[in-house]
Amino acid sequence: MFVGIKATRGTNLKTDRRYRIKQGVNIMRTIRTKVYKFDELSEQAKQVAIEEVRNEYYDYNDFSEWAIDNCGLLEPPHKELEDLFGQTYDFPLIKNNRKVFFSSGRNRYIDISKAMEITNHSQFLLWLGIKEDDFLCEDDYFIVDYKIGEDTIEFDTTDWSIEFTKKQEEILENAVKKFEEHCEDILKRIEADIDYRFTDEAIIEDIEANDYEFLNNGKQFKQ
Repeated sequence: MFVGIKATRGTNLKTDRRYRIKQGVNIMRTIRTKVYKFDELSEQAKQVAIEEVRNEYYDYNDFSEWAIDNCGLLEPPHKELEDLFGQTYDFPLIKNNRKVFFSSGRNRYIDISKAMEITNHSQFLLWLGIKEDDFLCEDDYFIVDYKIGEDTIEFDTTDWSIEFTKKQEEILENAVKKFEEHCEDILKRIEADIDYRFTDEAIIEDIEANDYEFLNNGKQFKQ
């Protein structure tokens, strides 16, 4: 704020405190504001604070990236693997390289085709219900090959001259169904993780972790 004054008779600009300013001098003001931690707010103010943070999240957030940044995201249920391979099985069976693409909107989908890295192929197939003994040819070599798609898995023989038996086809059909259900479960877990970020509980965790400060009405104090 710039203030200009006009000296009048009897005014001493050097000694009179009222006029210890000269034209063009910038007058600084100090404003004191009392701020509060979240747990110091009233219940009503807490709700205002929560809604304000939530609205900021609606405008911008990284929740999708956080949801897929999980080493165990693509891993089958722990108990299933433990029952099959024991408590000391090597984690992860399905490594997540974070190249997961998905949408939870109107065109809901998930694409894990470039995200899954199988660390143990025989255990992976066994988890799907494909036992090696059921797919050995006359020469005693394993005849199953597979390719992971967006949200499914395809099986073929390792030798074009060999065809699967009816029993083998049934086993593979069940394996496809299990894999697709697993992909659906992955998408549901991603959606649940993102939804949780908007809950009161999660927002309060963020407020406390980031040491946010508020005015007494619950509006966030930002310097």
